Amino acid sequence: MVPFETELASTGTAPVAEPTTSTTTARRSMREQMVDVIDPLQKQLDAKLHELDETLRPRLEQPVKEKPLLAVAVSAGVGVLVGALTVMAVLAGARSKAE
Repeated sequence: MVPFETELASTGTAPVAEPTTSTTTARRSMREQMVDVIDPLQKQLDAKLHELDETLRPRLEQPVKEKPLLAVAVSAGVGVLVGALTVMAVLAGARSKAE
């Protein structure tokens, strides 16, 4: 089956490709089937994320409320570590290009 039928334009010079109705209908029905399959999974995922948010947020907020300076120090340390690793990776990439 050919997905496009070619016709000449009204000027008679340039071909114009138009999708056939059966192909368009098949694509639409396939899209609808995919939506029907994905929609319940998306709802389950949203419910699970909401449940995790409700249970984990208090457990994560409690230590930060009790020791805010420690939380800031840990996050700053992680930031410095990630930054240093990034700089090292960039320098290693520049060195390998120079060779």
